[in-house]
Amino acid sequence: MKEIKEGNVKLLVPDVKIPEYGSVFYNSKMAFDRNVSVCVCDLIPRILGKGNLVALDALSATGIRALRYKKENRIETWANDCNPKAIKLIEENAKRNKIKMEVTEKDANALVREKRFDFVDIDPFGSPIGFIDSASASLGRKGFLAITATDTAPLCGTYPHVSERRYGIKSMKTDYYNELGLRILLSSVMRIFAMHEKVFIPYLSYSRLHYFRIYGKVEKGVKKVNEELKEFHYVSHCFKCGWRNLELEKICPECGAKTEFCKIYLGKIQNSNFLEKLVERLEKRMFVQEEKFAKGIMEEESLPLYYDLHYLYKKTGKQPEKMDKTMEKIKEKGFRVSRTHFCPTAVKTNASFSEIKELI
Repeated sequence: MKEIKEGNVKLLVPDVKIPEYGSVFYNSKMAFDRNVSVCVCDLIPRILGKGNLVALDALSATGIRALRYKKENRIETWANDCNPKAIKLIEENAKRNKIKMEVTEKDANALVREKRFDFVDIDPFGSPIGFIDSASASLGRKGFLAITATDTAPLCGTYPHVSERRYGIKSMKTDYYNELGLRILLSSVMRIFAMHEKVFIPYLSYSRLHYFRIYGKVEKGVKKVNEELKEFHYVSHCFKCGWRNLELEKICPECGAKTEFCKIYLGKIQNSNFLEKLVERLEKRMFVQEEKFAKGIMEEESLPLYYDLHYLYKKTGKQPEKMDKTMEKIKEKGFRVSRTHFCPTAVKTNASFSEIKELI
């Protein structure tokens, strides 16, 4: 074991180069995400209109996320893990930081069905989908949920049938695979909540490194569910010429080839007011890289499915030009356009595939 410092917390973690080889999992690269999570947690009492927040880190491992929620946000926090080695380490780390919090050694699904929480954070190794139904029961009529998914290969189209089995939606390996994968995750979560007459309203959704991370408010109400389900639409994609459309089209109008398609949530995945407040919190706590990242997301156009310009240049056989020049051309034609955090060579725009293809 070795002692490290993250945020305001000092803790023992396994002394291994590869996180998976440790007796208890700890990934230093995810400190970025935990910094964002701490600032998100700081905003939840205002979102829920509740002062005495009770938070759960459902799969706690070393306890770092729960410890930081407790120490840096001063809220009631529970840390849970089914690994007895993790429990001993969490208790030791809590003792080192003079933190008092509930520590439980239970199956996460069992715990969230036993007790109501205001905020549940689900950060597993792999898919989170097996925990969502139980989380719905725990969050009651109103709550906040954070979810991490590290099984990006199925979601992004590398293993489409795994995605279909796991999430109920067959993924596609498109040029906009990062956002499509994230929206498949959101769609599956929303449908599970819908079965309980609840909605999951996205507040912050992003793709980074090897994972997707989504935060959202949970509310109960049949009318709200019906309205959210209206945001589900087909995405049709032609793998021969790269054409896509946000409607069901079985034959590509550009080249006549058969398309592939799926039905997913195409509504907003960010809350602009929330992002403004989050940027303020990140700046206040001097999380410089995280603040820059959140600002980039805030500046993105609120439009579904980005266009990878390098992919389109390749498809058209044209020599790629600078991003700024292409974006200026799109703006001159009267279209909205912005960069996107999903892909460094991509833009979000309300121009159609055909219009962008003509421009380049």
